[in-house]
Amino acid sequence: MSELADGTVDSTSETSAVAAARVRVAVVLATTLAAILILGGITWAQVAARFDTDRVRTEGETIRNAMSGMLSMGLPLGDFIGFQAVSARVLRADPAIRAVIVRDRNGMVVLSNPSDLGPAGNQPALTFASSATNDSTAVDESQSTTRLAIPIIDRFGPAGSLELIFERALIGELTRNAAVAGLAAVVLLGMGLLVHCLAIANPEYFQSRRDLIRTYAAANVVGVGLVVSALVGLTAEKAEETAGVYAQSLGARLTEAVDLGISLDDLSGLDDVVREYRDTNSVIGYVALLEGNRIATSTGLNDTGGRWSRPTGYVDAAYEVRPRRLYTPQYRVRVGIRWSTALRATAKAAIAPVGILLILLLLGAIAVTRVRA
Repeated sequence: MSELADGTVDSTSETSAVAAARVRVAVVLATTLAAILILGGITWAQVAARFDTDRVRTEGETIRNAMSGMLSMGLPLGDFIGFQAVSARVLRADPAIRAVIVRDRNGMVVLSNPSDLGPAGNQPALTFASSATNDSTAVDESQSTTRLAIPIIDRFGPAGSLELIFERALIGELTRNAAVAGLAAVVLLGMGLLVHCLAIANPEYFQSRRDLIRTYAAANVVGVGLVVSALVGLTAEKAEETAGVYAQSLGARLTEAVDLGISLDDLSGLDDVVREYRDTNSVIGYVALLEGNRIATSTGLNDTGGRWSRPTGYVDAAYEVRPRRLYTPQYRVRVGIRWSTALRATAKAAIAPVGILLILLLLGAIAVTRVRA
């Protein structure tokens, strides 16, 4: 009877230990996968912020360049009569931009679109970290909107600043197709691991550190792979969207000339306008204006003036310049972003999250190996 009682106690103790081990392994695996998802989301938030900020800054550069003639003469900023037309085109091309503001050197609003800024008009002007130059920018992020300012410099020195207020929908960024697919795949992986640990795995599985580490390593490799593939998909979608905004912005400028009956072949400074979009943003790989299947002008492409052939290694978008008059040449604006440039931005943003992830994976491995301790 005594031996039977001792056997029953040992069996009960062993069952309790296995039950506790099941829960601990499941918690470690679920926590690790959740950490991979969270760090992936943080990485994408940084990548999306860079794309959005660079895009809005480029739109601001187009407005500032339109003011260059007035600035060269030293006229007051309030005398820029083309502000409403230029800013309206920017607001149409990029729905994320909510307002465009021009401030004088004292920080007072002298031009704005829309005219009724509400609380945004009462905010103080942004200050630049260093002496204001053409390459300087200042960014102020709040809960719902972001302000980006670039200095306005005339022939006598700093004359004021140009501010663009835009929205960044982080939740919307994380509900893109690639993000949803990656999240669903990781959730399914986590559910499968939980079912395996809590119901299917036999007691001997929790006695073998080798089996536990193998499962832990395989889960992490698959989880990281799913998140990386989702980040690559998100980068492709964001790059294509960004290229589309650039193409639409440039196409809108050219449409205004075409609607007036001006042939783009006869448009003075067209090469400079096309080059402007690429020079003001390092993300853009090429900009091309096509007349039918002929390259009218381009920057970033080797074969200028020839027949159009879509280059490889780019994520690109096109915008149709639709003239209102008959017998007018049909034009297309194509903007491309190199795959390598987009992926480099993602890799750069992932440096810190990857370091944190490695530490968490090491701690998880230690926790798995001591699950029966």
